[in-house]
Amino acid sequence: MKTKHLLLSAALSIASLCQAQNTITVDNSVGSNAQYSNLQSAISAASSGDVIYIHPSEINYGNVNIDKEITLIGYSHLGTEKQTLVTDIVLLNNASNSKFSGLHLTDDFYTNNTNVLSGIIVENCYIKSTMTFNSAGVDDIIIRGNIIYQIGTSGLSSTSNNFTNAIISNNIILYYIGLKNHQSVTIKNNIFLGPYPAFAINNANDTTGSITVQNNIFYYNTNSNFDPNSAGVVFENCLSYNMGSGSITALAGTNNINDQNPQFVESNNNSLYEAEMDDYHLQAGSLAIGSGAGGVDMGLYDGSPFVFNNLGYTNGIPTVKITNITDRIAPGANLSVTINTNAN
Repeated sequence: MKTKHLLLSAALSIASLCQAQNTITVDNSVGSNAQYSNLQSAISAASSGDVIYIHPSEINYGNVNIDKEITLIGYSHLGTEKQTLVTDIVLLNNASNSKFSGLHLTDDFYTNNTNVLSGIIVENCYIKSTMTFNSAGVDDIIIRGNIIYQIGTSGLSSTSNNFTNAIISNNIILYYIGLKNHQSVTIKNNIFLGPYPAFAINNANDTTGSITVQNNIFYYNTNSNFDPNSAGVVFENCLSYNMGSGSITALAGTNNINDQNPQFVESNNNSLYEAEMDDYHLQAGSLAIGSGAGGVDMGLYDGSPFVFNNLGYTNGIPTVKITNITDRIAPGANLSVTINTNAN
């Protein structure tokens, strides 16, 4: 038996999602027949507004610089057999309105621009290191449905943490979120898994005001006592829980649920992210159901049209999985194939 994954080139779906001029395919696998084997070459040759479909491969596509409006769509960020691996993504001038989905970044996502970028969307990606907004940064960015180690930094420098009008929602955060423009940043319906014990969210500009974060779940597994609060951060309709023996200081704010098990469907009794096994939907009877601001559930699944996907498949783009195929057949005999499809 063999298991294979196929990436469907759903041109009509992509065009409707991204209003692209052209669809370009990239595959660096040996023997592929895609239009390009090198991702940076494909980006350089693309016109503004094009979509680049990056096929899964065991070979990392390396570092890429984005200097135009572009959409990069990978196959999956944490599929056990097929992933689209990229080392770094660097946003330069003219990268406004770019979109990224289904990518596994083995290092960083960051900006290096002299003009403020806008209209950036990052979703369904795994960013193993940091997402930082240096130089002129970004105004108007959506970060949703990702697994990210760290967003921003704890610094107040004029050259860092330059992101405004940002929505950070429906993500799994593995370390912390740092910001300074608290007036225009929304942080809601995320799960923080085993985050930095000193703070899960850091407001570097707390002397000018506070940020209110909503509907997040803070999930620890430690035998140490800790305080998740930090200056300039107000928790509203959030839940904390430590499955270890350590105590947790109550969250500062209103309508919070302190040190109570959210009762995930499956978390494997740890605070690690295991894409193939974990299920962060809430069991019946969970205190987090309907307890978020506005009566939505706390955590990833708030009833919004965007739905978190464990493996990083792009919403609206069909995938095909061949789960069973005959290894050997006699000449003229029928080939037996079992195919599962998913429109995500």
